[in-house]
Amino acid sequence: MQIYVSNLPLKITDEELKSMFEKFGTVKSAEIGLDKKTGASMGYGIVVMAVKSDVRDAIDGLRGKEFEGKPLRVRVLKPGDAFHSEGGHATGDPLKSKGGFRGDGGPRGGGALRRGGQRGS
Repeated sequence: MQIYVSNLPLKITDEELKSMFEKFGTVKSAEIGLDKKTGASMGYGIVVMAVKSDVRDAIDGLRGKEFEGKPLRVRVLKPGDAFHSEGGHATGDPLKSKGGFRGDGGPRGGGALRRGGQRGS
């Protein structure tokens, strides 16, 4: 299962993120989201754990916990979330899919289309 973690300090590494979750069980992967242009951290990460009970324990243990002065936001990444919609996740790499985070500050991506398919107004 994939876990979305946000409100991370910008200097955190993949290894530090992984070790944060290893207290709760086996971590398959942990990756910090990076801006495509600058390579700088975007303050979120994706952690993959195989055992549901470990995922629940990790979420319960880390949600709201202060990490370097900021409360962590931790939740399960569900198939209906925006970055699951355009493929690329069958490979298990949500950070590199074309439907993923686009470097605009949030997981949902670009500007919203309004009713009738028109932008603006």
